[in-house]
Amino acid sequence: MLLRFLFLASLISASHPSLSQESGTARPVSKAGIVYVTGDVHKPTGVVMEGIGRLTVQTALELADGANPTANLHNAKILRKGVNGPSEVPVDIRKMMQAKAPDVTLQAGDILFIPHSAGKFAQKKESLYYDVPPSAPLQDATPIYIR
Repeated sequence: MLLRFLFLASLISASHPSLSQESGTARPVSKAGIVYVTGDVHKPTGVVMEGIGRLTVQTALELADGANPTANLHNAKILRKGVNGPSEVPVDIRKMMQAKAPDVTLQAGDILFIPHSAGKFAQKKESLYYDVPPSAPLQDATPIYIR
């Protein structure tokens, strides 16, 4: 989890200009803004903002096919490049979905990070196991396998 977060932070701080290699000269190419949706979502993706207009957190999450059941929607973050370096904007997506908080507009270069909820994962893991009721073959003193 920490490694993924550090990768995202390095993605924000890196500046990689795209270049055109026509006729041996390097020239900047105009690039559409991209918003990355990553973390505990069904399909982590980069959303090209060209032609979309205003892109909000809920729209970006929808384009990533939604969050996984184990996602922590209360502690989502927007990682954003700023003049003073990268910053984190906390976002409560659960409140947005209940119309208790306004939907946040994303900017080009933002990374929407949906963290994993350890508590939800533990609950889901517990439901995968079930008890086998005792039965006659398991209660006999006769060994099942003899060498």
